[in-house]
Amino acid sequence: MTVLLQIFSFFLISVRIRVSVKEAITIINYIKPLAKTIYLLPIKWLSRVKRKKNKHIVFLLSFPSSSEYILDKLIEKYRGRVIICYTKNCAELAQRFSIQGNRTLSIDSLYDLYTKVIPVLGSSKMVLCDNYFPLLAEFNFDKEVSVVQLWHANGAIKKFGLEANYVSSKSNIDKKRYQAVYNRFTHLVVSSPMMAKIFCKSYAKNYGILPFGYPLTDQYFSHQFKNELKFDFIKKPLVLYAPTYRETERDQSFSLEEFIKQIPSNLQLIIHPHPHDNFIRDQLADFPEIIQLPKGVSLTSILPYVDYLVTDYSSIPFEYSLANPNGQIIYFWYDYKIYSTKVGIQELFEKYVTGTIAYSHSDLKNSFLKENKSDLKEFNSIWNTFADGRAMKQLIDWIDKQYEN
Repeated sequence: MTVLLQIFSFFLISVRIRVSVKEAITIINYIKPLAKTIYLLPIKWLSRVKRKKNKHIVFLLSFPSSSEYILDKLIEKYRGRVIICYTKNCAELAQRFSIQGNRTLSIDSLYDLYTKVIPVLGSSKMVLCDNYFPLLAEFNFDKEVSVVQLWHANGAIKKFGLEANYVSSKSNIDKKRYQAVYNRFTHLVVSSPMMAKIFCKSYAKNYGILPFGYPLTDQYFSHQFKNELKFDFIKKPLVLYAPTYRETERDQSFSLEEFIKQIPSNLQLIIHPHPHDNFIRDQLADFPEIIQLPKGVSLTSILPYVDYLVTDYSSIPFEYSLANPNGQIIYFWYDYKIYSTKVGIQELFEKYVTGTIAYSHSDLKNSFLKENKSDLKEFNSIWNTFADGRAMKQLIDWIDKQYEN
């Protein structure tokens, strides 16, 4: 789809069409849905071809950090039966699995998509997804196929899907396409009845609910998990700042320099920008003394050592509450008014929020001075109801049953 947009943009430049910025934006806004329609048409036609079903398990991959553990466990069980269809940001992880002997296919290559990915999807009875995948919008699955949304988090603070406030500005064609993708999913893996309710509302559909818990959190129930990990760079009680990805323009009132000043000197700060957040990553270049997660150290592995989690609308608190039930959460909502208007906050989360909310840099500093403890036990009872360390086992048992039928 990106390739098609590039072709159209090149056409405008190559023929030297002289247009104003406003006119150019109008043209691009017209081209985008046209390009998406062209992108989806071959998928619609090719997926109608009837193919004999096999025992392959197809994994649609776009979040390497959250899906690597799941894929490792699936491949440990099913080996070459697992086929990975990945987006370009997952190329490094896909290469690792390819070297191990699993078939990997690029979704972003139009040639691979139309000639390899579609036939693979069409011949499988089991498709696992870690995100929203536009290619599903026009895919014609047989009734016997299970399309399972694993997602890439076990809870949600911000609104998503059709519930996100910014969706109201989208065209009816866009909304119809979103709903078409949501309609392809048949099952959801969730960690709580609360998240099941949020998913079904956000996707405007009732699904088969698989109450297994979020597979990635299985690690936090392992007694060996923390004992096996040692990090020499941790010298003091640890503060982790892990903000979410901004779908809309960022409030410029945020200052990384000012943020750093609010952290007490007796604490050590680590900053973990979202993979797509260049705004903070660019500012970090001016602060070489601030530690980022070293290469090879995952967010999952560091969470048990974090004494204070500072975040905003990220889903990390839902993992952190299991990784370190005695930790403290500070929600740094400096742009709450803007973000809640443009994106939206889950009403159910605001009703049951656990932790301290800081609306300014001064609030943030005071949050470290308070003795208020986050009641993460209560938090887990609401958001991690089904989490017990057996999510992967339950998922694998369920997959096996689908192939027995």
